[in-house]
Amino acid sequence: MVRVVSWKNILYGLVGIIAIAGVVFVFKFLATSQKSNVSISGWYFGNQSWSGEMAVTGDVAIIGNLTVLPGTTIKFFVGDDRHGGDEIPPDGFNNRDPTRLKSYTTTHAGLFVWRKLVADGTTAQPILFTSAAEKQDLADWEAIVFQGDGSVINNVIVEYTRNGINPVGKQPNSIIQNTISRHAMWGAISAANSNIRIMNNHLSDAGHEGIDLKFNGDQEVTGNVIEDCHTGIASIAGSQIIKNNTITNCGDGVYIDPKSSAVSINNTFVSAPADSTRVWRYGDYTIPVFDYPEL
Repeated sequence: MVRVVSWKNILYGLVGIIAIAGVVFVFKFLATSQKSNVSISGWYFGNQSWSGEMAVTGDVAIIGNLTVLPGTTIKFFVGDDRHGGDEIPPDGFNNRDPTRLKSYTTTHAGLFVWRKLVADGTTAQPILFTSAAEKQDLADWEAIVFQGDGSVINNVIVEYTRNGINPVGKQPNSIIQNTISRHAMWGAISAANSNIRIMNNHLSDAGHEGIDLKFNGDQEVTGNVIEDCHTGIASIAGSQIIKNNTITNCGDGVYIDPKSSAVSINNTFVSAPADSTRVWRYGDYTIPVFDYPEL
């Protein structure tokens, strides 16, 4: 006897399979995957929680939230086993900078969090993002990029990057505080694309700025100590309140572009010595503490 399968039964079956797959996907996306003392690279769907010592061997993109527990160390290896990256257009300052080229981004790893990043360390147990190289140097790895409002960066150390801490998008309820960002080829905190609050951080040794700003929204940038940078704080556009920051040994203090409506209040600036030959170097390319690099 030949059994005839109704098209309705087929349709119901397909709907059931799709529904089960959807439930599995939602559960995986909402669940938190715990990772500790492992190597990591590639795309990850759902929330992540990291602890122990994590080794980043290539670009990591998390389609979800990332929580980094106190005392965690994340080491970025010089290289990128994903071989992904884009070229950054010349802007009149970085024209000859090899780290803006695709040849750099495809051979250096970065961390990209599509939603919230909560790296909430303590004084006794700070969180460390650093280079895994035996001889650490500027731009050993790219940056920490995140775009979820409500992100918290607290008691964190970030070092040997190209572009430091790099928030993106509207984040009025996010904060970077009590954090050290140092040894950056570009910015220690590159916040031009976000209105995140930036408070009470220690930023040093950055070839572009301690902090760069561009976003509208009366962004609060207060109480930061910035030293040994090309520029302390640069507001290219937008509106920010830049208040009670201490800037020393930099080529410029608080730079406010004519396109910016930032307000500078009670900031202290002590310039680098006029005869300083301080430079930031990547290969043969150098950024001087005063003036522009060679174009």
